[in-house]
Amino acid sequence: MENKFEGACLCQRVKFQVRLVNLKMHVCHCSMCRKSSGGTGFAYLYAQEAPEFRTQDTLSSYNAVGKAERGFCNHCGTTIYYHNVLDKGYCISISVLEKLPENDILFNREWYYHDKPGYYSYANKTQKS
Repeated sequence: MENKFEGACLCQRVKFQVRLVNLKMHVCHCSMCRKSSGGTGFAYLYAQEAPEFRTQDTLSSYNAVGKAERGFCNHCGTTIYYHNVLDKGYCISISVLEKLPENDILFNREWYYHDKPGYYSYANKTQKS
């Protein structure tokens, strides 16, 4: 299976294509990921290379704590990616990817689980780091 997918922000001003390593979904529960995603955690799929942007006029990035970059659309606010500058890989927000084979996605890992607030939990059995 070719793991190359199209993605776009809510307003469609940032469009890209990305090659994913696999279809294993991770969620990060750290406070920064929860704030930037506006949800219970940052759900993502991993890419070893940067997305290939087709349109990016409204793509902006935020340098988080000097070791990470968060990419987002500065028009609609959609989170696109998280990139640790010490690593070549990109964590691509699962919500912006189009035509994912949903039945093939495996939710298998939760990061910063010790930072997860007590007001939610996921039913899936996952590795917790």
